[in-house]
Amino acid sequence: WALGVRLAFDHESTAIDVNDDSRDRTPYITDPTAQAVQRIDFLIEENTLKHRTEKYEVTRNIRNARLVVRRGSPFRLRITFYKNFRRGEHVINLTFRVKDVRKVNYAERSEIVLPVNDDTINSSFLNTLSSMQDSWISNIVDIERNIVDVEVISAANAIVAEWSLQIDVKSRGRNNNLTVVKYVAKEPIYILFNAWSRVDPCYMHNRDERNEYVLNESGLIWRGTANLMRPTPWNYGQFQTDVLECTMYLLSKVGRLNVTERSDPIKVCRHLSQVVNDSDDDGVVVGNWTGNFSRGKPPSYWSGSVLILQQYYATKKPVKFGQCWVYSGVLTTVCRSLGIPARAITNYYSAHDTHGSLTVDRIFDEDGSPINEENTDSIWNFHSWTEAWMTRPDLSLTGVYDGWQVIDSTPQEASEGLYRVGPTSVEAVRRGDVLKSYDGKFVFAEVNADEVFWLKKDEDNFKLIGSKTAAIGQNISTKSVGGTKRMDITSSYKEHEETQMERQVMLKALRLCKDMFARLYLNTTFDDVKFELILLDDILIGQPFTVRLKISNKSGKVYTIHSVIGVRSTLYTGVTHRVIKKERLQIKVAPNTADELSLTVTYADYSKYLIDQNSFIISVIATVVETDYQFFANDDFRVRMPDITVEVDDDIIEGRLFRCYAYFVNPLPKTLTGAYFTVEGPGLGKPLRIKVADVRPKMEAHVSFSLTAKQSGEKTVIVKFMSNELHDVDGFRRIRVSPVPRETNLW
Repeated sequence: WALGVRLAFDHESTAIDVNDDSRDRTPYITDPTAQAVQRIDFLIEENTLKHRTEKYEVTRNIRNARLVVRRGSPFRLRITFYKNFRRGEHVINLTFRVKDVRKVNYAERSEIVLPVNDDTINSSFLNTLSSMQDSWISNIVDIERNIVDVEVISAANAIVAEWSLQIDVKSRGRNNNLTVVKYVAKEPIYILFNAWSRVDPCYMHNRDERNEYVLNESGLIWRGTANLMRPTPWNYGQFQTDVLECTMYLLSKVGRLNVTERSDPIKVCRHLSQVVNDSDDDGVVVGNWTGNFSRGKPPSYWSGSVLILQQYYATKKPVKFGQCWVYSGVLTTVCRSLGIPARAITNYYSAHDTHGSLTVDRIFDEDGSPINEENTDSIWNFHSWTEAWMTRPDLSLTGVYDGWQVIDSTPQEASEGLYRVGPTSVEAVRRGDVLKSYDGKFVFAEVNADEVFWLKKDEDNFKLIGSKTAAIGQNISTKSVGGTKRMDITSSYKEHEETQMERQVMLKALRLCKDMFARLYLNTTFDDVKFELILLDDILIGQPFTVRLKISNKSGKVYTIHSVIGVRSTLYTGVTHRVIKKERLQIKVAPNTADELSLTVTYADYSKYLIDQNSFIISVIATVVETDYQFFANDDFRVRMPDITVEVDDDIIEGRLFRCYAYFVNPLPKTLTGAYFTVEGPGLGKPLRIKVADVRPKMEAHVSFSLTAKQSGEKTVIVKFMSNELHDVDGFRRIRVSPVPRETNLW
């Protein structure tokens, strides 16, 4: 234990600092009656099991293991003295101090001087006493000659941080002089939020949910489109090497979070939502939606948070590149590492309302092409954020806004001058209480805005050609508790269906727009002809797809339909990239019949225009020539990637090698070059990267590898495939690791 040396003397007392770096470990004390600490045992194995922190790698380091505990719950320290400890004659004081605080301010509670009560008190009574106040408590629980066990209970609202520990031992010597011998522990103690404590703001009652949202090291983040939802495996790895250390660094060194605010999960989560992106404070991840990732890794490269946080902690420089699901994954990891229950959320058809109007206005030309300079709002195929669990006494003392809170690190809009979102109460969003802190209007619009389509006729004329009042905010998704299925939580954010009254209010608002702006006019009602845009969703990359416009003539007249069908590649944020194919089509529809127009797009058509997420926007504008009635529809669409199949040995034992196999068939009509697999799984400090030979069309890409699980329990093996021609292919396998069997003596 490395300790500083300082000697101070006066006529009444002597202060001596023990120096463990000296060859002679016995401190030089002139008074033979003085007591001194020889060593301290943090009882890491015992304490971490009780605090459910035994999985943190920092507690398992052979050379310098550190204690990780959850605030408000008791932990024990075993102090060995040079002499037998005598009650009443020897007095112990513990001083806990937040390590990164340079100047102590006692009002901030960043330094706690804790006298150790030398009366043996029942630990359950101490725990009850601590739960009723915000003070720290310490008591001697056992003495055996020169070994003393001390129990400590940190305050239920203690600062979440890395704490140093100093032990002061006072004893009366000759001439009744007081001698104080100081001992400073080399290794710090990490104190976290406590979802198991009823008095912690992060308390979560349900055991299965605590296990999922605090202790589960892996999960799924949904991507794709509302019509083709795709789960992406993600290794949160909150217990892995340097993850907790990096998170503490984000709290103490990045941005401007006051030390006292580190006790409050509301302030901590708002801060984390800011520093996980790099927009303001050189935080963790650089966002990139350009499609050009030549100066870093594409967002689809990452299969977990561990490598990102380890790289950031080692270099102190932002990691390139990420998009929304990467931000969500990393933010979920740092929350869980601090003990805050957290989960990744995906909202399909998610609005980005730039001006706070709670509407998204989409403006198109006569061909159905978006006019980019007119469109400041956007709709993302999907958007991922994080939910964190906590109470919200700042919003209501009744607890109505407690529970899940939205926090989001994706840098979209500034909040109070910094790029961050939340915490926003999900219940406040559902109730429409958009003025509640923080960022209620922005989150409400993401899941509830109305989408309105305008046709620009000329410079001053816009025609309303359609609206969607229920499209935004679909299939809001997260991983099920204890499983791998999608759990739909849309009803947590909004009511299931719009009522007739709500639709009437919407129409009234649109008509008010006509009165307010003379250049806007409503589309006339026309029921003779009905249109339906039809897409096949389950199209594997490499295959063609067809867009169909079904036209039903319900009248006794012949109608001429002129249509423009267009397919554009797009970023998943809704920003269009290139026109892949567009055709003008015309048809006459006989009375009381149905017909259709179609556009087929081959792989040769779309392959050279594919960008990340393989997303397209399909748009159709159809005009009934005889009436000038215009129909408009658009939809997002993506071709899906193949899935990697992951197989493992049947019996997997803790501490023993097990074999894994991963494979898929190349769906493209061309050879895959520069190919490699990456693997994240139990026992891996960093992902494996395994190069493979070129993969010809319709041939299998495969790899085998061995892993060793360090701990028993549920684990996940995550495999990704990357190549020059095909990337963002992934698969995963949940496994159960059995503990080492006990040897049975048959005799």
